[in-house]
Amino acid sequence: MVIGVLMPLIGVFGLIGDILSAFVYSRRSMASSLNRYLCALAFSDITIILTAFFLFFLESMRKRSAIMSKYFALFAPFMFPLGLTAQTLSVFLTVAAAVDCVVLVVMPKKFSEKFCTTSTAQWIIGAIIILASLFNSPHLFEIYVITCWSVPYSQPTYDVCPTDLRQSPEYLTFYYAYLYTIVMAVGPVALLIAINTTIVIMMKRQKKKNPDGEDSSDSDVTTLVLVVFLFISCNVLPLAVNIMELFAGIVNAYLIDLSNIMVVVNSSCNFIIYYAFGSQFRRTLQEYYSQWRSQKRTVKLKATTEGERHIVQRRIRATFPGVARLSGMECQEYLI
Repeated sequence: MVIGVLMPLIGVFGLIGDILSAFVYSRRSMASSLNRYLCALAFSDITIILTAFFLFFLESMRKRSAIMSKYFALFAPFMFPLGLTAQTLSVFLTVAAAVDCVVLVVMPKKFSEKFCTTSTAQWIIGAIIILASLFNSPHLFEIYVITCWSVPYSQPTYDVCPTDLRQSPEYLTFYYAYLYTIVMAVGPVALLIAINTTIVIMMKRQKKKNPDGEDSSDSDVTTLVLVVFLFISCNVLPLAVNIMELFAGIVNAYLIDLSNIMVVVNSSCNFIIYYAFGSQFRRTLQEYYSQWRSQKRTVKLKATTEGERHIVQRRIRATFPGVARLSGMECQEYLI
């Protein structure tokens, strides 16, 4: 019920917001190291939402449709690693953006000007993509597709089964219990709490020293702090689920579904923060929206004018058959 109803609603809203975020942050006027990370984060969030819709929503619906069951089984071996890779990208990019922000706020200006550049951000994003792909590469060997007979639908179909690797106790303990918890949950959350706290403290100190000063990057820093806070809030439950399973052996299906929803919420709500607190983001989006409305009105006006001109020409041809061979301008001159 939770997956089948909430996830599509949240996901559709998140897709629209993330597409707009990726568009705005990819504009030349928005070029900065922090915005490069946020642009890449928007693309990873789009991937998370799309794969979550496939893995969780279609998985819950395949019991009701033979076609959904078939295509879920065929695409699951690829969509499952892709979705987890996108989640890792989202975590690593959030940490990278936070580090970039803390360098901008805390470090000397000479150092921050050298480190906080778009070229450095692009290199780091490339390295993150490689690391995330390598970290999630074992998922490619966890499931495989088999041909079987569907009893409910009385027809041949496909299904997925775990490989020997996925059923290995040693692999589950090392990779899922310890490595995944440290790299994807405890480590990032603890690091981001420390970074966020440092940024907030330094911003308050700078505000006391210069209470009337307004820097153009203040809204970007505030935006990043709130994005990190949202990330921490949405990942507390998945972290608790992992700890419960690791140390107490408790597996609760409802909490697992809810933690999956929280991952999608995290990927869907960044746009609200960008628009509400990012003055440059909001201004850029509004400018492009105004341009789009203006172009739409121009096209509509042009189409209306063309239509009216053709109507006049048809009326002239009907009234004066002898001049039907003349062009519109010639017809007007002839009548005058």
